[in-house]
Amino acid sequence: VRAPPEANPRPRELLTPFDNPAAVGMSSFFDSFDVDAIKKQAASALGKLAGTEMERKIAEATSNKPWGASTTMLQEIAQATYDFSQYQEIMSCTWKRINQSGKEWRVVYKGLNLLDYLIKNGSERVVDDARDHVYQIRSLNDFQFTEPGTGVDHGINVREKSRQICELLNDDSRIRAEREKAKKNRSKFTGGGGGGGGDGGGFGGNKYGGFSSDDYYSGGGGGG
Repeated sequence: VRAPPEANPRPRELLTPFDNPAAVGMSSFFDSFDVDAIKKQAASALGKLAGTEMERKIAEATSNKPWGASTTMLQEIAQATYDFSQYQEIMSCTWKRINQSGKEWRVVYKGLNLLDYLIKNGSERVVDDARDHVYQIRSLNDFQFTEPGTGVDHGINVREKSRQICELLNDDSRIRAEREKAKKNRSKFTGGGGGGGGDGGGFGGNKYGGFSSDDYYSGGGGGG
């Protein structure tokens, strides 16, 4: 015999999880998780995928987007080259960006632009590192990429920039002149002195002139 229906059944929207044994089980199941801990683990995993703060800066400065990096960002990366641990990370990331394939021509071109900026504004170790990689830079003199459908030669931007950097690296006097010019231009906006200044034993040296680590750490290279 079928039981008579409840005299005054509650509307479905007023039912609680406790009216459904299965729902009670699911509720207890989810309550067993530490939601905050899960969020922290997810954020940590995402951070590892995105890389360090400096890796993210370089990725943004050399992105495949159709616009260039801001001067402020370039200055921040250049200043960080005076810290030994960050210098190694910066150069490693920069060479990886420069070594991308033809369809990533914007990344390669922006990587070369970043390298050019670091040669003129960063630690002098950048100059020596770039010279150690001159074969890699020179190989880009033959870089090729033509836009499918339009026939536009985007490789010309990379070829021209790589030639310019190779010429710069072959001329010590020009490197010194470019670094001194960059220092004076920065000093106009930061109020720092325009003199050469020694390195004071810090990381960077004073072989090619321009900014030294003393200039950066005393505030002469800051701002932006």
